[in-house]
This record gives sequence, C-alpha cells and structure tokens, in this order.
Amino acid sequence: MKLLGIFLVSTALFASGVANARERNDSPHSQACMAKDGFSLDMWRAHRAGTDAQVLKYIMCRDRVSKAQALEIGRADGNFSRGF
Repeated sequence: MKLLGIFLVSTALFASGVANARERNDSPHSQACMAKDGFSLDMWRAHRAGTDAQVLKYIMCRDRVSKAQALEIGRADGNFSRGF
C-alpha cells in the first residue's frame, strides 16, 4: 500500500512537470512562431527580437498559453524591457 502511494505521488509530480515544460526555441513550431512575429532565432538569441508586444505574441504562440501566462513566463525569463 505504501508503494502504491509513493508511485501515485511520483507519477503526479512527473506529469505536472511535463505539462509545464516550455517548447525549445529551436523547434520547428517555435521558429514558425518567430517568423510569424517578424524575427529569427539568431535575433532571439541576440536579444534583438523586436518589440515587447512581438515577444509576448511569440511566447503565447510557442507555449500555447494565455496572455497572462505569457507575461509571467516572459518576465521570469527576462524577455521584456523594463516596465512591460
């Protein structure tokens, strides 16, 4: 019984980690989102990816999240200029 409980908890933790995983910036989907928003992977890596609004739209597309979630992700990762 104890093993079953440990298994269920570890499975739940693993599943929640996978659900929150962000897509890599060099994946085909991410690069399609970049192209749609007017910048390239090289520009993203050089922190010259356009305006904060373009970066926000890219994060929303890349991670398939809402605007509020994209703002959180972008702020946590330091993708926006100050005050955005």
